[in-house]
Amino acid sequence: HSNNCYFGLIRHNVRQLYMQILLAAGAFFPDIGGPAIHVRKIAERLKKEGFRPVVVAYGDDPSNTDLGFKIIRISRKFPKILQWFFYFLIIFIYAPFSKLVYAFDPTSAGLPACLIAKIFRKPFIIRIGGDPIWEREVEKGRRLMPIKKYYELGLHKKDKSLLFKTIKFVVRKANAIIVSNNFFGAFYKNYYGVEKNKIEFINNPLFKREDSSFVLPNEPVILFGGRFVSYKNLPLVIEAFKEVGIGKLSLIGSGPDKNKLIELVNSMDLKEKVLFFDPMTQENLFQYIKESSICIGPALSEFSPNFILEALSFGKPVLLSKGHGLSLNLPEEFLFDPENKEELKQKLVYLFNEKNYEKAVSDVRDLPMDNSWEKVTGDNIMVIKKFI
Repeated sequence: HSNNCYFGLIRHNVRQLYMQILLAAGAFFPDIGGPAIHVRKIAERLKKEGFRPVVVAYGDDPSNTDLGFKIIRISRKFPKILQWFFYFLIIFIYAPFSKLVYAFDPTSAGLPACLIAKIFRKPFIIRIGGDPIWEREVEKGRRLMPIKKYYELGLHKKDKSLLFKTIKFVVRKANAIIVSNNFFGAFYKNYYGVEKNKIEFINNPLFKREDSSFVLPNEPVILFGGRFVSYKNLPLVIEAFKEVGIGKLSLIGSGPDKNKLIELVNSMDLKEKVLFFDPMTQENLFQYIKESSICIGPALSEFSPNFILEALSFGKPVLLSKGHGLSLNLPEEFLFDPENKEELKQKLVYLFNEKNYEKAVSDVRDLPMDNSWEKVTGDNIMVIKKFI
């Protein structure tokens, strides 16, 4: 009897190893934002389907939360070179026992995951929700322009030639790349030479949580949630808000531009009207969304922004940069040129009219919102099973 138990335990452990899927993430819980949430949801679905997910990510979790699967974190307190070394080492240890390696960014997680997956001849897939070359250049204020213009001018090769070649290597070696919209499908095909049959489209989740009131408050709140970096275009929002002169503007997040934004707000005498909040849990963010009137995604280029999808799920009208990458057809009243302050002002004035606001809420209610996390994670499982 004891021998049967012993061999049964061995068989169970071998089967668990056989079903192991390695998830190489840049960010993970308790970090907030779309990429971190995607990794967690996919890991939870993998476990539910009988797989053994192992998450490797940069960051720290002081609470040491047990999510029901293995998580290995590389602390951001280490120097960068040590972070990369430890990350590479952990991937090297776990990849040989994994059925597949799934990365969630093309650089700090994607490069080591790709190299080691190829060494051990493991299937390698990657989900990409942005472009690190353009993002880094605009974050530093060197190239303040939309991503489409940036690549059309060939600045990606001029500014970051080595990084461009690195990303090109990673995405072309992948068995599949998963993107959330047609823009990035064409983007990686045209500029990085990814074969069309390797591109998998899985839209970001969008489902109705609740409806919003048709009534515009006396002091409407415009809400932004995200990083305080140059390409998020927040000075333009603050200036447009000042000139419209209605309501309050709430900014939730953190980032290198926070002090500059605070100085700008103080110089415009808007301290009582523009409020800053630190990053918060998803539950608290949802409460702020429910209490807001309009949510805004003003970046020079938006890539199917998770914050805007969450706002729509609560029935809130949004203002979003044109060329946003959402799979939805939003009303023209919700869209503006991120380089045109006058157009943003016009859209704010339009939505601050009671009848127009009522119509905007009605338009949101009519949007198709049936892409649940169950469907999104299920589509990811289908791609994974294709290669194992």
